[in-house]
Amino acid sequence: MRIQIAAALIALLLLRMAQASQYCVKSPLAFARLVRVNLMHRRRIDQLIHHTEQPPPQDRQLRVQFAHV
Repeated sequence: MRIQIAAALIALLLLRMAQASQYCVKSPLAFARLVRVNLMHRRRIDQLIHHTEQPPPQDRQLRVQFAHV
């Protein structure tokens, strides 16, 4: 239980420090949501708010279509 509390406090402090270093998002909750959504993307903090479009799927990709026969 103590380890979970310590990990949550460390995560909170890291989020607050990261939020204090940027000026795009003012709300701590909005910044935490932005980080959560982009957690696995390797981008700078100031580039998180600018969403880049996903590349179109390749033709070689398998497509599954369900149809009633």
